Order: sequence, then structure tokens, then C-alpha cells
Amino acid sequence: MTVTPDRPGGREAIGELELHGGGELVPADDAALWARLAELDAAAEAFEPRSENTLRSYASDWRVWERYVAEVSIPLEAGTPGAFLGFVIWLGKQGKAPSTIERNLYGAAVSLRERGVAVHPNGPKKAKKAVDALARMLAEEGEQRGRGQAPPLTVMQLRAMSEALPDTLKGRRDRAILTVGFGMAARRSELANLLARDVVVTEEGLKVFARYGKTGARSPAIRKGENEWTCPRRAWLAWAAAADLDPDGPAFLRFNRHKMLGPISAQGIGIAVADAAEAVGLEGITGHSMRAGLATAARKAGHDYKTIAEQGGWSPNGTALHEYLRIVDQWADNATAGIGM
Repeated sequence: MTVTPDRPGGREAIGELELHGGGELVPADDAALWARLAELDAAAEAFEPRSENTLRSYASDWRVWERYVAEVSIPLEAGTPGAFLGFVIWLGKQGKAPSTIERNLYGAAVSLRERGVAVHPNGPKKAKKAVDALARMLAEEGEQRGRGQAPPLTVMQLRAMSEALPDTLKGRRDRAILTVGFGMAARRSELANLLARDVVVTEEGLKVFARYGKTGARSPAIRKGENEWTCPRRAWLAWAAAADLDPDGPAFLRFNRHKMLGPISAQGIGIAVADAAEAVGLEGITGHSMRAGLATAARKAGHDYKTIAEQGGWSPNGTALHEYLRIVDQWADNATAGIGM
């Protein structure tokens, strides 16, 4: 039964109680009790642990919103459907990609709510429809905005990149970044935040504790490889021994021309991957290509959605993994196959 203060029997059902900091329950009138419950509900709604990357992204989205409202001369805290729709149109006229617009829209709505703004429930939804309409229009006109999805890194490309790396301290680090990153379908930030003790060597391969990620902490297991150039276990052992890593220090370090300097950044991970790709003539490969590559390679090997999602920490209800798997599935189960064309 749902109990409300204005419903007969409400007082008897819940009692005149208030929870104080020390855990003591003391009498209170209905108004005070329900005000306190509302306060706790608001705190629960606001509580959502977020990664540093997410916080930076929201801060960036808010700065975009600030520029928008200043340019069109509307209040900063305008959470109306018209304000959100105008935001989409404003971004579209600047040549932003639909994916960027959608991210800015979501981030602005979250930030407005956190500032106590009563965002109209249909505002972001209606604005999202405008984003979808823009995406369709661009597709029909053949206009490409943004970088698009990172191309998946194949195992053969991974092998070529790893084999071409020099047998130096930096070369060993980059080989470990490539193979461990590919094996766990890592985000750049996850690799950058690893401590040396987060990578545990076993007889079967590696067990990695990724403490930071979009979906929270995860512990993927990576089997040792069949090829010497793409074996994560071998690459990690070679790098860890050569660098004499402190167990409580970073798993991957950055370099200048003379020495190791400290923890590598997420951007540094991306640069290491891109440089290794360019060295063997591969274009467009980014840090995210490792993540996309594991998903597509695993799908080709016959692994199911759940297994792949758990390995890479993908949200079970998200669309990102579905997009990667579709690259493989569109050919594996194609309507034109076996019809005698």
C-alpha cells in the first residue's frame, strides 16, 4: 500500500518518526517527516558515482551550454523544451556531429538538474528527436561530420604493430599497452589508471583489476596468447621486469628522451597506439580501436554477446557494443546468403 500524508490512516501507518544522525527515532509531525523523506529522496537521486572522465565531459558540455545561452540571450537556467531545441539547432549550425550534439544535450540537462533547475520532462526528449532528424538528413545528403567510429583493430594488425616495435624500454611498454589493452577491450583511461599490482600474472594469462570505468570497476581475465607478438602475458612480464615497476605505482609510465617520468595519461595511451599503427602504415587507428577490435574479433570467433560485454565492461543495455557486433553479424547472417543470387 502506498502511504501519503493526506490519505486516511497515513499517520498510523508510518508513525510520527524522524531519523536523526545518531540513528535515534524521535516523534515528529507529518510535515517534518515528509519533508525529511523528500530531502533524503533528493539526495539519493543526486547520488551517482562518476568517473573523472564523465565529470570532465559534463563540465565541457556545461561550458557549451553557457556559450549558447549567452549568444541567444536566454537565461542560463532555462530548462524548457524550446531552450533545448534551440540548443540542438545552434549546435547543428556550427557543424557539430549528431553524436556530439546528443552528448552536449544530455550533459547540459544533467548539469541543469544538479543546479536545482526544474527541467521540463519532455524538453530533452523532443530535442533528441531533432538530433535524430539531423542525423537522417546528413545521411541522405551524404555529409559526414565528426571522426566517426574508430576502426576496429584486427589481430593481424595488432601482430604487425607489436612486431615492429623496437626492443627498447618504450617499445616493451607499448607492446604491453597494445596487447593488454586489446585483450581487456580497454578504454584509454582504464589503462592509464592501472597500478602495477592491478595486473596479476597467472598460469593461464593475466587477471586485470580495472578500478575506473564508465560501468564501474571490473576484473577481466586475459588468456595468454598463441603468438609471441600478441601474447599479453609475455608482453606484460617483459615490460614489468625491464621497468622494475613499483607494485603500488602506475602500470604504465610516460617517457621523455632520457627517462621515465611518472604515470602515463589517457592521451598518452592513445598516442602510443596511433604511433605504433602509423609505423606500419595503418591510418585512422586510435586508442579506441583496441576496444572495438576485441569486440569484433571475439564475435568472429563465435563468442556470444554476454561474454563479450563482460570482457569489455559494456553496458548490457547500451548501443555501443551492438554497433561493433553488427560489423560482423551483417555478414554472418545476411539475407542475401544462400538464395542463389
